Formats: sequence, structure tokens, C-alpha cells
Amino acid sequence: MEGLLGLIKERRIDGVFCGPSEFNLVNTMRVCRRAGLPFYATQEQWDTCSNKQSFKALCRRFGVPCVPEHSVTPEFQPEDLAKVRYPVIVKPVDGCSSKGLSICTNEDQLRRAYTFALSFSASRNVIVEKFIGGAGYGFSARYIAYNGDIRLSLCGDTYCFDPFQRTALISAVGVFPSKHTDDYIQRINPAVVRMFASLGIRNASFFMQALPEDDIYFHEMGLRLSGGLTYKLTEPLTGINDLRMMIRHAVGEELSSQEEMQRIDPHLDGKWGGIVCIPLKAGTIAHIEGVEEVKASLPITDVLQYYSVGDTITQDKIGTLMQHFGRFKFVTDSYAEVVDVVAEIQEKNKI
Repeated sequence: MEGLLGLIKERRIDGVFCGPSEFNLVNTMRVCRRAGLPFYATQEQWDTCSNKQSFKALCRRFGVPCVPEHSVTPEFQPEDLAKVRYPVIVKPVDGCSSKGLSICTNEDQLRRAYTFALSFSASRNVIVEKFIGGAGYGFSARYIAYNGDIRLSLCGDTYCFDPFQRTALISAVGVFPSKHTDDYIQRINPAVVRMFASLGIRNASFFMQALPEDDIYFHEMGLRLSGGLTYKLTEPLTGINDLRMMIRHAVGEELSSQEEMQRIDPHLDGKWGGIVCIPLKAGTIAHIEGVEEVKASLPITDVLQYYSVGDTITQDKIGTLMQHFGRFKFVTDSYAEVVDVVAEIQEKNKI
């Protein structure tokens, strides 16, 4: 920390920023506070949003639907365990990237999963929730705030890798806009905007994650840019790049303009965007085929490849986002084309 502060002073650094890593963002916030540089969130806002339990308490206060949870402590009180209705999902309250997450169908699994989740929690707290997985996909809502004007920027549906056997709940395919976009805008979005306004969030990009069933049930959020880097979809379709906005703010400029905010369109101007992730098994990569062919033959806007030949995917990465070979982003004119492009990406890539 002292070295970073010295570097800022020596080189007259205008701003400090980083990507979606919550560990790095917490330290960026500390650096900015001590150096007198802009940061988009206060410690109180960060603590409220990054803790799953406090976030859900905030949702309940504003009538935003969230996933029901069970009261379970490390002592495993018999009266608490007797009230649990399976299946449940167990995870650290302050975790991310699917780390420490388990699906349980009985008490023995719950006990093991609780201990496992504790190992990923810096605050040593675990949350046990009703498992909502009948639809086999998740829902996300992304927002941009500019001088207190909070706008829904994008909704998406994220289809999970192996959601029904429940060996992993990592993302496999994201489709934008979500099939729930219009319903969400009408029923839930006004309460969400009031909720974030109550926290005093003025200039930021952030997102919420939910599970659809008979309603849309939120379970966590990120007061940060999305790891899915959705600006790679929104920029070619609507001109909106929330990474660029956040960098402007970090160096003391205006995050946006009224004209730019008017271009925000959660319907993507009638177009469609997709993200395909390729999950791997444990092992060492010997051969990669199809990446260049996919980039040349399909409407790809971005490819982010995490692994190369010779890299090893260890067992501890299975079930986390580190299991993915990479992410392929694309834009199309119709939902039918989304389905076709997803199929081709999955067929042509052989790792």
C-alpha cells in the first residue's frame, strides 16, 4: 500500500482503477481514499452490496423479490436443521466466481458444504438458500448511474453448465436481452431504482443476479463491472461502453453525458447478443481446434481465451469460472440466429 501511494505521488497519477476482481477493487478503494483520488463507491455502499445477506435484506425492505433462506449456524442446531427443505444451495456470503458453492439434497451434504463454503469466506459467514433451478437458467439486470440518474442498461438470461445434475452452476451461455426484460421493466425495475438511490449511488456501473421461477428471485449483486464484459456487446449495438465510463470517472472526469445516457437501450435496438463459455474437464490441454475458424466465419465481436496448449486445469477449478476455456461474444439480428451461432461455436471448438 505504501509503495502504491508513493508511486501515485511520484508520477502524479490521476486515477486508480481495476477490472471486476472484488479483492482488487477493495484495495483500489483503500488506495483512492488515502491518495484523495476518485472512487465510485463508499465503504458502506460496498459492504451493503457485496454481502449477500445485507443485499437481500435491502431487497426485502424495498419489495424486490429475493431467494428465501434458512437459518443454519456452524453449530448445526437440530431445530434449525429440521426446518430445512431440500434442495438448498450453500455458499459464502462474501464469495464470488461460484467459489465455495454447493447444491445439497440431504443433511450430510449440507454439513460438508457448510464447512467447504466457510473456507472461502473472509468474514466466516455462510448462507443457506432454497435452491431455485427448475428453469435451468439465471437472470441478470445491469445498471448505469450518472449523477444519481440510475438506468437499467441491459437484462440477460444465463444458461448454466449442467444445471440439472447440479455438478456445476457455472455459466455456459448468456443471451441478451432477456426474455423477461419487458416484465422486469414494468414490475420490478422501479423498486430497484429506488433501492439503489437510497444507498446514495451516483456514478457507477453494477449488476444484480436472480433466478427465475414463479417470479424473479434475486440472490446477489456486484457493485462493479460485470466479469462478462458486456460492453463488448452493447458498444457495437448502442454505443454504450461502461468500462470507458468507469475509467473516465476514475480520472476525475464526468462518467457520462446526458446524450450518452439517452443511448442506453436494454432492448439493444432490436438486436441480440450472446456469450458462449466453453467449460473444460480437469487435465492438461494437448490440442486446440476451431478458435480461428469461429472468429472468421461467425459474427464474433470478442474472444477472450484463458488457456493455451500445455496449460493444466486442476480439479479445484472445476465448478468455478476458472473451469472455462474462454468466452466468445457475438451479435445477431434474431433469437433464431443466436441459437445457430451458439451451436456452431460449441461444435467447432475442440479442446
